[in-house]
Amino acid sequence: MGEAVERWQALLDARARQMDAAYARLGRTSADFWDRRARGYHRSTKQTALTDPFFRRVSSEVTPQMSVLDVGAGTGRFALALAPLVRHVTAVEPNASMLGFLRQDAQEAGFTNVSYVQATWQDAPDDLHADVVICSHVLYPIRDIEAFLTKLLKASDRACYIYHRATSIDALTAPLWRHFHGDDRQEPPAYIHVLDVLFEMGVYADVQIVRIPPSLRYPSLDDAVRELQEQLILPSDERTGQELRSLLQDWLIERDGLLVPPGGDMVAAILKISS
Repeated sequence: MGEAVERWQALLDARARQMDAAYARLGRTSADFWDRRARGYHRSTKQTALTDPFFRRVSSEVTPQMSVLDVGAGTGRFALALAPLVRHVTAVEPNASMLGFLRQDAQEAGFTNVSYVQATWQDAPDDLHADVVICSHVLYPIRDIEAFLTKLLKASDRACYIYHRATSIDALTAPLWRHFHGDDRQEPPAYIHVLDVLFEMGVYADVQIVRIPPSLRYPSLDDAVRELQEQLILPSDERTGQELRSLLQDWLIERDGLLVPPGGDMVAAILKISS
């Protein structure tokens, strides 16, 4: 195991210990995390793809003859935005709730060139491949990162695009975590750690640094309280909810009809690896 992989795993292990302890205090685990967050994630990302720099980059380099494999497709933000531009899109997504939103939106849009694989990338068929492979904000919890990346690159016939933040979403909510849990939030690996692992693998990526608005956007204070209670691993009792609501009233600001954290855009990177 190389030093880059060891650093990656050390970050994940520290984060896992912190999160497991927080879930244990609630008598829960993280197993149903995306089931509980799927609806809010779908709402907050559904209309954001066309203006996102990742979509603009990938869409400028695909053609109607190409196929796309979206690894960790979520509720379909990029898979469905790319579907009208390419021959076929295969969406790989392990969570049934997330995949359900993707299927529903694809059917409502009348797309017939989208197929679905409900599986983690690690368990997905080894013969999956496409001209272009995309992997957007998926790598953060992946412990066996080298094997995951190797399979990604093997699946791409032309290019693989990885989207990964420089600054974690958890950095935005760090003061709230500290308020309720009394320690500093352990953040996941950043894009520089992805680059480090790739370099150690002998893979050299083209890097584009971009700025993106925070994905924490809420139509109401009630939505913010409900979603942040889950994200911050807090009890769902009324007392905690009222305490969080009081903090959010002073913290969130209104922008374009939504409540968002204060501050500017976040920094992310688009990594392109040509096959």
